[in-house]
Amino acid sequence: MTVLRNLNHISAGISLGILALGFFLLGLLSLINRPKGGMAIFSDLENSFCVAGSVVSILVGAIFLVAACIYWRR
Repeated sequence: MTVLRNLNHISAGISLGILALGFFLLGLLSLINRPKGGMAIFSDLENSFCVAGSVVSILVGAIFLVAACIYWRR
C-alpha cells in the first residue's frame, strides 16, 4: 500500500512538472513565431491576440510550476 501511495505521489508531481513545462514552452513558441504579413488591420489584431495568448500560456505554466513546488513540499 505504501509503494502505491509513493508511486501516486511521484507520478502526480511529475505530471504537474510536465504541464508547467509544456504550457511555458507553448507560450514561448507562439510568442517567438508570431504570424507576419497579411492585411495591416488584421495583422495588428492577430499579433495582439497572439501575444495575449502567449502571456496567458506562460502564466498558466507558472501556476502549474507553483502548484508542483507546493505539492512536492507537502
